[in-house]
Amino acid sequence: METWILVIDDDPGTREALADILVRAGYQVSAWADDEPLRESVLDRVYRVAVVDFHLPAADGLKVAARLKLLQPDCRVILISSEIPGVSERPQMMDVVDRFLAKPFSKDVILETVAQLCHPVTR
Repeated sequence: METWILVIDDDPGTREALADILVRAGYQVSAWADDEPLRESVLDRVYRVAVVDFHLPAADGLKVAARLKLLQPDCRVILISSEIPGVSERPQMMDVVDRFLAKPFSKDVILETVAQLCHPVTR
């Protein structure tokens, strides 16, 4: 069974690097510059993990993560940012974000985090 990972980051360098790392590790990857497909509720596949940039030009990364969780509740979310979210954002983060990674992070860190989150959810 294929494991699909969604990458949403407006920076082309970051987006392409993440997609390349994940594809080389054997994952199937969709990479988007923004959340347009989510705003239209168009998801053509089931994503196991989403890597979402906290600062997107048209939307807040937490809102994008919350919308994604509504559309695909079992999708695990990794929020990435070069700055730590403020105190006011932390309660919302707890509801929709499974992991937070501060940029810059290594290839090994993103691969390890994705691998951990790809394990089946136990309830």
